[in-house]
Amino acid sequence: MKLLFIVLILINIPVFAQDGSDIWYVNSENIDNGIIGKVCHIDVYSKSFMGRAIDTIEINVKGKKVKFIEHRVDNGYNNWLRDQYLIALPIYRNSSMRLISSKIDSLDSKKIYVTSVVGYYRYDNPLDTITVINHDYLRKNVAAILLKN
Repeated sequence: MKLLFIVLILINIPVFAQDGSDIWYVNSENIDNGIIGKVCHIDVYSKSFMGRAIDTIEINVKGKKVKFIEHRVDNGYNNWLRDQYLIALPIYRNSSMRLISSKIDSLDSKKIYVTSVVGYYRYDNPLDTITVINHDYLRKNVAAILLKN
C-alpha cells in the first residue's frame, strides 16, 4: 500500500510543478470582449521571449508622439506582469518614462482601445508623478495581450 502511494505521488509530481509566472497570454487571434476591463500589457508586433526588447511603437503622450521599446523580464520560467513594460526612447541612465500598465476599454474589428498609466523614474525608482492616457493599438500590430493570471 505504501509503495502504491509513493508511486502515485511520483507520477503526479509534474501536476504540482509550477513556474513563477503570473502571466496569462492571450494570442492576437483570441482577443475578444472577455478581456474588456482587464489590466494588461500589450505585446506589440512580434512575440517577445527571453527578455529581448525587440519591438518599438509610437504612442501619443500629452500631445507628443513618444517612441517606446518593449522591456521584458522573461526567462521562460519566472515571468511577472509587473516587470513587463514599455520604456521611452532614448533610454537614459538616470531617468526614464515607462508605460507601466494598460486597461482594455473596448474593441472593434480594427483597434484595441486602452487607458494606460505612464510612470516616471529616476535611477529605476518611481517618482510620484504619473500620466493617464487614452490611446489605441491596431489589432494587426498586437502579437498578444499579457494578463495577470
